[in-house]
Amino acid sequence: MTSVRKSLAIAFIERYLMIALSLVSSMLLARLLTPEEIGLYSVNLVFIGVAHMLRDFGISNYLVQAPQLSRGEIRTAFGISLLLGCFLFLALCVAAPLVAAFYKDPRLTDTLRICALNFLVLPFNSVPSSLMRRDMQFQRLIYITLTAAVIGTVTTLSMAVLDAGPNSMAIGAVVTSAVTAMGTYAARADFRGLLPSLRDWRPIANFGGQSALTSVVTSVCMDLPELVAGKVLGFAPVAMLSRAQGLMNMIHRDLLSAVRGVAYPAFARTFREGGDVEAQHVQSVVNMSALAWPAYGLLGIHAPDFIHIMFGSQWTAAAPLVPVFCLAGALAAMGSLVSSQLMAVGRIDLVTKTELIVQPARAAVLAATLLVFQSTTAFAYAYLLAAAAALPVIYAYKAQAVDIQLRSMCAGLARSAACAAAPLLVALAFRLVFADEGGRVGVLLLVASLTCAGLLWFLSVSLVKHPLSSEMLYRRSLQLVGLARQSR
Repeated sequence: MTSVRKSLAIAFIERYLMIALSLVSSMLLARLLTPEEIGLYSVNLVFIGVAHMLRDFGISNYLVQAPQLSRGEIRTAFGISLLLGCFLFLALCVAAPLVAAFYKDPRLTDTLRICALNFLVLPFNSVPSSLMRRDMQFQRLIYITLTAAVIGTVTTLSMAVLDAGPNSMAIGAVVTSAVTAMGTYAARADFRGLLPSLRDWRPIANFGGQSALTSVVTSVCMDLPELVAGKVLGFAPVAMLSRAQGLMNMIHRDLLSAVRGVAYPAFARTFREGGDVEAQHVQSVVNMSALAWPAYGLLGIHAPDFIHIMFGSQWTAAAPLVPVFCLAGALAAMGSLVSSQLMAVGRIDLVTKTELIVQPARAAVLAATLLVFQSTTAFAYAYLLAAAAALPVIYAYKAQAVDIQLRSMCAGLARSAACAAAPLLVALAFRLVFADEGGRVGVLLLVASLTCAGLLWFLSVSLVKHPLSSEMLYRRSLQLVGLARQSR
């Protein structure tokens, strides 16, 4: 358990640094590129995202989860990755002009082809990084990913200054992948010089086929509404949706991915050792909600300030969408570790079944909303509805493999809600009293609101005796902000 806590602490440090770097990059790019150019790149990412799901083929998850892992399986994983990477590179290069013709924008051809270069590089990254995750070598990974992110960000910004438009982000992504691949390849001595193979393909194909199907369906269904929005509303509204969701994803994807990245190998190890995976899942969700719910709430309450400060006045139309997406993210957090738990106990079949129900239904609702209402606001509320409807389905399938500790979960989540109440009420009071006509309170009052909310959160965690209060990382943070005495 100590190694899990250490790994989680390292993952959070990495996430905070990555978020800070991403914020700086986003703030600068929002001023260097137009909303249309960013929207065009967002549409491009949809096609790249689907291809990424095919390229991985569940190999990363297989390498982390496998009870025993032979050298032959590692070679086969590398061989399959190389084969799929080359195929997808060629497929995207051929499809790029067709995509550009569909959207009637020739710029998409070059952007998509540049992004396709990633697929020639990623096999040298995904296999060794998965082995490092399996062995929970997160400290070594943090140096590699941060170095790659810094170099990639500098590349992106430099290309934007040189007027490369949406291609600047595509070039930066390729550079980031290349640096990451060099770092992870060099970090694993047992992988360097390993020849690819296809000999032990059966167990990987059995696991990977289901994982790839799940990932592709999820990716297509999640990205389909954005494709519809690009066609129905145009690139600028897509950029507003992307910007609003991007703020929410700072928590859902960037911050909470630190928990998910550690949780999966930790669940898998606990299962291999015969431990209580459900108790570990409950503790993870309860602790995660105590962090995520206040963060989502503060982001939603002060959305106009965050949008204006970070991206400028040309993005103000995205601000009203942020609270709705944040509420959806808060709901989704309660089910975000279920798939990791099910894969860890060898029930990827249940993950597949869940996603084949949840994701197509979600995509249909969002696409229909866009076609009928042609409104970004309606899209946001449909997104919230879909997040709420998914939770009972996710837990119903989980119950087929694991005895759900519902009482323990509800008790912990009630304490998380209590921890979030006071900080959010204070932030809401700042907004109601000091906000101008645009809903903004200004930089100084925003800092004051966030500071008060943060201090109240630390006190609340201790007062309600939340499970997070027993964690060493929390205690050290408490000492850092000068509240250690109050917590005793």
